[in-house]
Amino acid sequence: MSDSTSKPFWRRAAFGWALMWVVIIVAVVVNTRVYTPGEEPELVGRGGNADIIDDPAAYAQEEYSTVIKPAIEDNAVELTELLDAIEADADAAGEEYGGRNGQSAWSFPVSATGTIAEGSFGEVTLEVAGLTEPSVGIQTGPAITGTALRDATGTITFSMFTNQTDFASVATEINNQMKDDLLANVDLTEMIGQEVTVTGAFTYDDSGHILITPTSIEVQR
Repeated sequence: MSDSTSKPFWRRAAFGWALMWVVIIVAVVVNTRVYTPGEEPELVGRGGNADIIDDPAAYAQEEYSTVIKPAIEDNAVELTELLDAIEADADAAGEEYGGRNGQSAWSFPVSATGTIAEGSFGEVTLEVAGLTEPSVGIQTGPAITGTALRDATGTITFSMFTNQTDFASVATEINNQMKDDLLANVDLTEMIGQEVTVTGAFTYDDSGHILITPTSIEVQR
């Protein structure tokens, strides 16, 4: 008699595999819930975490004009005052006036008054009375770069998003909202020679040049 036929049926391999599949199928059925139309659970965020923002574009659209822009403009510090504070202690100035994510450079909400002059591609120069260094520029587009608008308020953090891609995307989407809100209606390159007050934000990553991403421009009459 062969070994396979001498074993009791419950010890045979074929029976063992069949029994395992029966157990798996029963477990799946027991743990499956069928929802009728209208009863499905609402999916919030990713992984069911209501605190995670999974649509950077929608977040920027909802928050820019009602939260982000007002926060920057309400907390803007005059540029020369801010530069004095940064020169004295950049980290202390950042803690008091700015925001950043991780160990990245500080971003600050700022206002500055000066005369618009020609600048390099993508920006105009702002000549601020009494300020020779650093040079000051205002972003004009078409591409708006950087994360200053995202980071300057100190309220938008990496932990709010699913991954680094979404966190980077929200900075781009906030910049796009600013373009639609401001730069679609104001051509800074056509304002050469005019005195303006610009409010916005900059990232202090170049001590020789301040590049302001604007949220508002006011012509001084």
